[in-house]
Amino acid sequence: MDGVKAADVACASPECMRELGNRVCFPKSPEICVEVLSPSNTDAEINEKRELYFHAGAREVWVCGTFGAMSFFGPAHAPLTHSGLCPSFPTHIELR
Repeated sequence: MDGVKAADVACASPECMRELGNRVCFPKSPEICVEVLSPSNTDAEINEKRELYFHAGAREVWVCGTFGAMSFFGPAHAPLTHSGLCPSFPTHIELR
């Protein structure tokens, strides 16, 4: 676990953004971190990133598969059927 890890996409509440400020690197994670998989990603790499995001304070981690299937993970890294923070977010998105 070396270097800086950054989510492909993140979602933070206005309160969280006020706390994080206008920085290039955040000292803690936004509430939601999203990884968009590419063919070169390994399971070990994504698991490590999930671990890091939760350790840094993420409340959920979302993973978008290479064909648009969404996976959601909550506290204790437990898989979720949908996001608890954004319950209406789709479980599959169209990739272009």
